[in-house]
Amino acid sequence: MSGPENVLIVGANRGIGFELATRFVKKGYNVWGTYRPQTRGDSSVSDLKGSGVHTIELDFTDEASINAAAQEYGNRPLGILVNCAGVYHQWDDKAFTELSAEDLMVHFKVNVVGPFLASKAFLPALERAGQGKIVNVSSDMASIADNTGGNACYRVSKAGVNQLTKTMAVDLAKLGSKVLALAVHPGFVATKMTGYFGKDDMDECMAALADVIVRFGTADGAAIPHGGYVRWNGDIMAY
Repeated sequence: MSGPENVLIVGANRGIGFELATRFVKKGYNVWGTYRPQTRGDSSVSDLKGSGVHTIELDFTDEASINAAAQEYGNRPLGILVNCAGVYHQWDDKAFTELSAEDLMVHFKVNVVGPFLASKAFLPALERAGQGKIVNVSSDMASIADNTGGNACYRVSKAGVNQLTKTMAVDLAKLGSKVLALAVHPGFVATKMTGYFGKDDMDECMAALADVIVRFGTADGAAIPHGGYVRWNGDIMAY
């Protein structure tokens, strides 16, 4: 591929998405970042536009919006798609008996259906890049093996992201595609979604995660499996 590789990050105007987008810009990538139409006038969108990131509007809960974003992106090859946008309710640490069907459906629609639709919509662009990469931002709360209870809506939806990632990897291989898929835990970092509380260092996690994304699919990243579930530093996690 001639020129800088293209990266597209869904949900790039805040938190982890913004941190990754700006790091990839500094690495010399041609970065596209999405934001929801509802946040069009938000200062976070102005910050994203001022950081050297090309911007597109995309709403994970609206299939037409996702398809329109893919059409706007056009015929450019896409080396890396990061499905980063997500929802987490801070009160979700209640027992599952205190949560509603609507609570679960909201999480599932954003955290699972959104990445599902975006991966399909941008797959032609990923194919044009040769070995494109789909990176789905998951969580350590997705791990069934390490479940400590609570946060049922978030846990279930992020476990769904892991299953989606593995299924995409298997299906892509069967289709003869060179596109790869990976689920990543970005660390428990302070963002608006977490109420600006986090136990992990943002700079350390994001620098390492960006490196893992770059190495994934290369000889240097051979230990990172297609369809895998890894921590921000590349360590394999238990499903």
